Amino acid sequence: MTLYKQNFRIILTYLIVLVLPSACAQLFKLTPQIFLLTTIFDLLGALGLLVFNRRRTANSLEYHPAPLKTIIMWGISGILLTLLVQVLAGIVDHLIFKNSANSLNTITLMTAMRQQPWLILAVTIAAPVMEEIVFRGAIFGGLSGTINPLWAALISSLLFSLLHQDGHLIIYAAIGLFLCWLYRKTGSLYTTIISHAGMNLLVTLTYLLR
Repeated sequence: MTLYKQNFRIILTYLIVLVLPSACAQLFKLTPQIFLLTTIFDLLGALGLLVFNRRRTANSLEYHPAPLKTIIMWGISGILLTLLVQVLAGIVDHLIFKNSANSLNTITLMTAMRQQPWLILAVTIAAPVMEEIVFRGAIFGGLSGTINPLWAALISSLLFSLLHQDGHLIIYAAIGLFLCWLYRKTGSLYTTIISHAGMNLLVTLTYLLR
């Protein structure tokens, strides 16, 4: 199977995982269990994408990956750097669009998490794993072999931003661009998965402990 087909399979699987919880909730009248369904499908989706990604042919960014120690170091450092990028992008977003610093998407998830704590698994583990494999690995990594990496990063980050659907396009795009840079620097998705998951965990704990 070519890299193009492997990446297409990854993206298609991700889209199916996004749609299935709502589809099942509507079909089987399980709307009150929507967050439980989301968590289950997200965890299964993350596991499936990890398997697909493991079997995927290396793209042009992964030919010379950094040593494991460097990957872990950058992954942990990237947690704080991603948060810094988010704060700076939030300032720019407010200056240009007058958007509130609070994300409706995040507030909705955090409110639900107080009543349904298992949702933390979807937010801090499943979502970062899937998003890194899809947006950084399949889209940015896949496109980098055929077009300029900067354009590939911009396309990947714009799609990543649009996916979150809460109006903070600059914030999510900036985070996406930083994670693309981190992926290119280390040649490993594990770096960005650590950074993304760690950032989500810190944001989640901050909201829940307020």
